[in-house]
Amino acid sequence: MSDLMAGDLAGCTVVVTRASHQAGSLATALRERGATVVVAPAIAVVPPLDGGQPLDDALLRLEQYSWVAFTSSNAVAATFARADRRGVRRRFARIRTAAVGPTTAARVEAEINRPVTLVPERHDAVGLAAAFPEPRPDEWCFVPQSAQARPELVDGLRARGWNVDAVSAYRTVTPTLSDHLAADMSSADAVVFASPSAVQGHVGQIGGGPVHGRVVCIGRTTADACAAADLTVAAVAARPTDEGLVEAVTAAVLG
Repeated sequence: MSDLMAGDLAGCTVVVTRASHQAGSLATALRERGATVVVAPAIAVVPPLDGGQPLDDALLRLEQYSWVAFTSSNAVAATFARADRRGVRRRFARIRTAAVGPTTAARVEAEINRPVTLVPERHDAVGLAAAFPEPRPDEWCFVPQSAQARPELVDGLRARGWNVDAVSAYRTVTPTLSDHLAADMSSADAVVFASPSAVQGHVGQIGGGPVHGRVVCIGRTTADACAAADLTVAAVAARPTDEGLVEAVTAAVLG
């Protein structure tokens, strides 16, 4: 962030709505710019209601897939944790991997110790589906995803002739917002959303009331979720990274 200086956000309060286990790096980056950060998780990641049996079944027949596609770091974490429990991590060695964007790709690469095969230029599910190669006859793609996942990736792949096995790797729930967090958020200058589920969770937490501060989103899909919830978006990150979000917050607040 060569055009930004430490202290640019001094005196500004920024709400980070990521799940608690994912909020740390963004919160640190914002604090380094002088912001007061309120970590108010709008989602929590929990196992799927089906107990994970469909995910187990898919992992046990992993050799039938030629590709695995990930649309979130949570899907990566849940999938490889389950693979370790079933002793099948080594089976990922022969499968080509696709990730929706650089953050998810980095998480995959940390798990498999090799580069991801495919990261689209457009970092969303539509872009990922469009970037896939043409399938060979009877070729399958494995998509471990959120139980509440949007259909764009699976529908896009199937429209292009892919056989897709999509299973729930996790689901998100909305934590209760404590009184002290609600009070801290009331004076916010910006609120940051990194997923559509965080938008929905935050709106639910505040009971449909006004969102305090300028709304900043990690990408267009999240911005679309804000529009659907009647939230005005002040800035969308140019890159789906912590650095991109800090730049977007700075632009939104200091404009």
